[in-house]
Amino acid sequence: MNTAKIFKFHIQYQGTGYCGWQIQPNGISIQQTIEKTLFKLTCQKVRIHGAGRTDAGVHALGQTAHCSIATHLNENDILKGLNGLLPNDIIIKKVSLCDPQFHSRFSARGKHYIYIVDNAKIPALWTRFFSVHIYKELSLQRMQDAARLFLGTHNFKPFSANSGRKNEIYERSISNFYIERNRQLIFFHIIGKSFLYKMVRFIMGTVLKIGCGKENPDYISSIFKDPVNNPAGPVAPAKGLTLYKVFYDSPPYLTHTKDICNFFPSFDVLNNES
Repeated sequence: MNTAKIFKFHIQYQGTGYCGWQIQPNGISIQQTIEKTLFKLTCQKVRIHGAGRTDAGVHALGQTAHCSIATHLNENDILKGLNGLLPNDIIIKKVSLCDPQFHSRFSARGKHYIYIVDNAKIPALWTRFFSVHIYKELSLQRMQDAARLFLGTHNFKPFSANSGRKNEIYERSISNFYIERNRQLIFFHIIGKSFLYKMVRFIMGTVLKIGCGKENPDYISSIFKDPVNNPAGPVAPAKGLTLYKVFYDSPPYLTHTKDICNFFPSFDVLNNES
């Protein structure tokens, strides 16, 4: 009889064709796709638990998940088997055994999201599925001024949608909000312990509105003080958002920005015009 093992997965995916991470009645999810593939591999119905429930169309370079499987297969067997059976837009980067006390969501100490905007007159081909194209020139200074007003602990209810959860707590803390431009791409790095439903996309929609000159940076303070008369948003498109990293062993911190801005290294070359 095989002993149950707790496997931890490091997952990357392009969320374009999925209804999000979590299983939904109205479409195919990342979770559902991986669970069906695990069934093919192990002949067991397995429930995997992800660190974050990314929305429909949102991508991940650092999603973490775990599950329990009673199997003779080892980590390498699972890794090769999954990557051999999964569709091309989902990749398992690493499989490891972990402590039974580990939980991909509740053990997490923070998350790092990246939002990418293509701010050129003509969008780049090779990043079009991972970025949002904005034709009008964005003011980096105005957006940086707005970003600083999100730092710290606030009631982020104005920057969230109804999650359907009872007794939702809306107080959240953002430890870093960094913006940097690399050629025509603008990278927005948002780091915090946890996020509300659509919170990052509401924040981004508001910051981009300020970057376009439709509001001043201090509009962020007005939203926190009086959200009824100063609504946040709009919600930024999902395709520009990527879950970059989940933190477990250390408090959330900003990785060296030069490395992050080049996390599409081949695209840097492909996007350049000759």
